[in-house]
Amino acid sequence: MKNRYIPITAIVVVFAIAAVAGFLFPPAVQDNPARVVIDNSGGRVVFTHFVHADEYGYDCADCHHDEIGQDRPVACGSCHPAAFDEKFRVEHQQSFSSDEACLRCHADVPVAPLADEDRPDTENIPLRADAFHGQCMSCHESDGGPYGEDSCYECHAR
Repeated sequence: MKNRYIPITAIVVVFAIAAVAGFLFPPAVQDNPARVVIDNSGGRVVFTHFVHADEYGYDCADCHHDEIGQDRPVACGSCHPAAFDEKFRVEHQQSFSSDEACLRCHADVPVAPLADEDRPDTENIPLRADAFHGQCMSCHESDGGPYGEDSCYECHAR
């Protein structure tokens, strides 16, 4: 009767060792994320970041414009939010590692809450959905990816 517990105990021990090893030795952080999920009103897009960067050969600056004095490109939503609302105004400066990035949109590095007349003209900064769509469609048109009215669901989930 007791012999039947030996295989079960062995399996539990193996899983416990695997769990401890996974905790003690986490996988290395990838340079390029495998996928980026983009939520939007046209249907969620699962962008294959790794494929576009490593297999198609696009450089970071092809999509991220430039690296704004940072080691790595900033997330798209740091400059192109879903909406220019109060949450964005309060939180976006935390995305940048240097004041140099402020000068992309601001005349000077802000040191206090800005008066309305000192804020950047957000009419000329595309929101996240518009920035993604413009960037993706221009590359798809020029490089032969899915393009045109009939190709929406090649990228957008229904």
